[in-house]
Amino acid sequence: MGASLISANDWKVTGASISLKDLASHPQKLTLRIERLELPKPFDEIKLVDIECSDFSWQNQELLCKQGKTTIRSRQGLLPVSHFSFFFRKNHSFIELNQIRLADGNFTIAAQETDQQWQLSVNGKDADLQLIKKLLNTGTFDLKAGTANFQLQIAGTHSQINQIKFDAELEKLTVQTPSGQIATEQLAVDTHIEAWREHKLWQWQGQFDIKKGALYIEPVYLEAGSPFIKISMRGAWDELRQRIDINSATYQHSLAMNATGNAVIRFNKGLYLESANVSLQSKDLKTISAIYLQPFFSQTLLDGITLSGEINADFSLIHQSLSTLSASFHSLAIHDDASRIEMQGGAGVINWDKNERFKTPSRLGWQQLQLQKLPFGGANLSFLSNADTIQLLKKATIPFLGGLLEINQFSWQASTEGEPDVSFAASLNNASLTHLSNALDWTPLSGSISGVIPKVRYHNKTLNLDGQLTLNVFDGKVTITNLASSGLFSDFPILRGDMEIDNLDLEQLTGKYSFGSITGKLSGYVRQLTLENWKPVTFYAWLGTPDDDDSSHRISQRAVKNIANIGGGGASDLLSRSFLGLFETFGYDKLGLGCYLYQGVCQLMGITPTPAGYAIITGGGLPRIDVIGYNPRVDWNVLMDRLSRITTSNEVIVN
Repeated sequence: MGASLISANDWKVTGASISLKDLASHPQKLTLRIERLELPKPFDEIKLVDIECSDFSWQNQELLCKQGKTTIRSRQGLLPVSHFSFFFRKNHSFIELNQIRLADGNFTIAAQETDQQWQLSVNGKDADLQLIKKLLNTGTFDLKAGTANFQLQIAGTHSQINQIKFDAELEKLTVQTPSGQIATEQLAVDTHIEAWREHKLWQWQGQFDIKKGALYIEPVYLEAGSPFIKISMRGAWDELRQRIDINSATYQHSLAMNATGNAVIRFNKGLYLESANVSLQSKDLKTISAIYLQPFFSQTLLDGITLSGEINADFSLIHQSLSTLSASFHSLAIHDDASRIEMQGGAGVINWDKNERFKTPSRLGWQQLQLQKLPFGGANLSFLSNADTIQLLKKATIPFLGGLLEINQFSWQASTEGEPDVSFAASLNNASLTHLSNALDWTPLSGSISGVIPKVRYHNKTLNLDGQLTLNVFDGKVTITNLASSGLFSDFPILRGDMEIDNLDLEQLTGKYSFGSITGKLSGYVRQLTLENWKPVTFYAWLGTPDDDDSSHRISQRAVKNIANIGGGGASDLLSRSFLGLFETFGYDKLGLGCYLYQGVCQLMGITPTPAGYAIITGGGLPRIDVIGYNPRVDWNVLMDRLSRITTSNEVIVN
């Protein structure tokens, strides 16, 4: 007995027939055979042929198959199904395929339709994701390994999908995009995604629990396990306006960080972040810094810098750029592998807005701060930060080397040319030279240093000093004028300036050095100084005894020898061959030495010319000694090497 066609709501059975099977058995069995079962949209991708049912009922336009087997015809070929059942009639139809072996896993597919309302579910267990990728024939990423247990449920009306629900347990997922910007290794993720149509929009929500394995999203590398990672979000999808609204999102990285926020993403020409608002809390800034910040610091000026402490931050982005920021932090510590900066006990609030009219102040404080080798005491700064500018709001007083550094004015403004415009004015009061020399590992100095920086401006890659920079040091004064620089932060900076030196105490200046001790005063100047890449290329300098100096003038034997060596004098031989070698110090009337540097050669000069050269020291008192220089021209590099050996060695070098 047979029938050519049975149909109900686009469910079509073609080539149906009934036959008597197992005639030798008792009782015999009736078997339903069907050539092809055609399903309506959206199930029409499931094509079933060669159906055989051993337990069925068939009356009018109602057909039920309880125990059947069939073959699925797909692009990958024929796929036998040994557990199969279906039921259909005019207003209700159902089909289920069990224990389908595919991609090394077991699959179950079930679909039903009632009054034009339909549901489809696909369950997979232990499926090899690499084999599934081959079946789907997608080349958008390189999937090397992974297995999945998942449940997919889809519901809709007619040909329209109205609801999607997807749950999956992914294990050992190892995947990489062609660019290498995203990759995973042995990743284990629990995933839950739901989406439903509401009016003309798709509403959706999702949760992702990364339990173990590694995830790389350039340049951030994450490892999950005991530090778990959880992500949840919900929002809306507007396909007509090509817009994704993330109404709320949460990102939790163990106990180290919790972030919440919302965003709007456009996808008309690739993914584009239109806006976002994020709140972040962390009591373990050290972990967050190591994982999320250091990859961005790499190969920048911030390379090697790590942070620790606590932070709460709120920030907004518009058109993929930062718009506002408010961040408060406590117990902040900064460590730099290159020892450029160290901070302990930092606290404050940073407020910033892209709007140049933004006027909410920021504050920054610390208990200890070290820049390079220079230590600063605890202080607090109040400043305004908006658009491309930072401006100090009130004078800041910072303990420094036993004295005080007062920053009277500071402003910083970004420039489109890459280097910022900077302006500042400051003063230094009674900083200890002993503390300074200890911090810089110099030979210990005595005394203190004070000075005033009236105003320094860095604009258009050029540094200029308004007025003069005055330093009170060694009981004297050093005044710097006409200071200017170009390309200060380039590979070839140039610095120019003039310097006046007034009545420095030579005993304080020389008493701690192996150069030898000298008493008296020292004055002079360095004019038309030009440094290229921090090396002098030209200047005119003079250092000597001022005319009105009535202090005691004594000079040690070691100092006499070293000064003579600078000018190529014969004082060393004289001291070693005469009774003068018995004296430790000598009286002198005046000392003086000048240099005009040009094209790598230093033209030396002394107090007065002599028939054989120039006088560097003229004697006075008893015992007295004169030092004459005989070499008027000295190579600058040779002279610097000679001075370096004199000031760093306990031995006297005689050339």
